[in-house]
Amino acid sequence: MTITVFGANGKVGRKVVERLLAEGHSVKAFIHSHSDLKPHPKLELLKGDVHRPDDVKRAVKGSDVVVSALGSWGTKSKDILSSGMAAIIPAMQQQKVKRIVSLTGAAVQAESDKPKLIDRLSRSLLKLVASQILRDGERHLALLEGSGLDWTVLRSPVMREKGKTGYKISAKSPLPWATINRNDVADAMASLATNNNYLRSAPFIKRNN
Repeated sequence: MTITVFGANGKVGRKVVERLLAEGHSVKAFIHSHSDLKPHPKLELLKGDVHRPDDVKRAVKGSDVVVSALGSWGTKSKDILSSGMAAIIPAMQQQKVKRIVSLTGAAVQAESDKPKLIDRLSRSLLKLVASQILRDGERHLALLEGSGLDWTVLRSPVMREKGKTGYKISAKSPLPWATINRNDVADAMASLATNNNYLRSAPFIKRNN
């Protein structure tokens, strides 16, 4: 398969790229500026701006699947997920690419959610400290829900570089203080990109212990 990865030089994105290459897939890595990715015969680096539709179209063309590991933390605009998806979705529709896997935070609510009290409290807390991030994640999910694509949005708790590994994907949200190893998130995204599980849904990733 040929898979386009947006946010390919980020903390999760580069791990997704490594796993897909290890599985024998061809990867088109979309990067904004420099790259820390190691050269590989099946790796193509594409420099561009996710806000520019022509750059996004070039990245999507010829791919079987799209993975978005974009993130808004650390950016000035705090809108990278939603503005990126506003360019990615029409590019995929034009190129007839159906499958996309994206990543967002666990506090983001989907239209079909039935949040418990603890979920509402967690979301309210994030709204206080990072309202733009939360809004961005929910806008990007809403765009995918209305896209007609075969989308999956993986919702993750706070990620850590170290700690126990082993994960499960669930319809139930993690506890507000839960964390997960970033390697598990990358593994899950790479796996979802190469199968049709959880189509048009936004499951959570949780530690399996």
